[in-house]
Amino acid sequence: MARPDLPDPEPSLRLAEWLAGPRGRLLRRAQIGQRRRVLEVGCGHGFVTEELVRRVPGQVVALDRDIRPAASRGVPGAQLVRADAAALPFGDASFGLVLFQNTLLWVSDPRVAIEEATRVLLPRGCLLAIEPDFGGMIEYPPEIALQDVWLRALAACGADPLIGRKLPGMCERTGLEVWTELQGFPQPVGETTTGLLRGLPLTDHDETRVCRAEERLASRSGTWEPFVHVPYFLIAATKR
Repeated sequence: MARPDLPDPEPSLRLAEWLAGPRGRLLRRAQIGQRRRVLEVGCGHGFVTEELVRRVPGQVVALDRDIRPAASRGVPGAQLVRADAAALPFGDASFGLVLFQNTLLWVSDPRVAIEEATRVLLPRGCLLAIEPDFGGMIEYPPEIALQDVWLRALAACGADPLIGRKLPGMCERTGLEVWTELQGFPQPVGETTTGLLRGLPLTDHDETRVCRAEERLASRSGTWEPFVHVPYFLIAATKR
């Protein structure tokens, strides 16, 4: 894949739908209906952007280092901006809310991205982050366990597979008031799981591991045998 951080539209949509519940709770906690200007960093195909447009009474700005995926779909009601999370092209105190979802995982220096998000937030503005922690994966049975493959493949792309556990401290050191929740999403394992993994660089050995896991998955007899759990950190951090 040209961009390991951006799966094809169909798996991206499924991932956005999978996170809809916790994302909705975070947005309500941040009083999304009262935010007049909202920034989404790492908009990808724009599936979450569409939700923000529906829920925000004011302006939604969707930013990505490549806005072509969102632009090709079309996201009416949102302003698309091509820029980097480490250098937001906005003035200080420009937004009431900044949202990251599966974005800081891929940022080369997430501390700088958090500092930039804090800079553009209004006083009492809110930074929201929904990011995974692959170090806390639970997989069953052992024949389908691929945690070490995920960790190696993500690191090979320059991603931080342990970003979730680091975010509360990063936000706090930036001067934000931090609320956090560890959200679990146990789910039956399906094609989406290994499909996303195949979008990452795999060694020959890891490719063999994935093939064996897929064979095991193909022979499963029940819905919850086997399953995988990837914990997500939900962060709501308020600017003083």
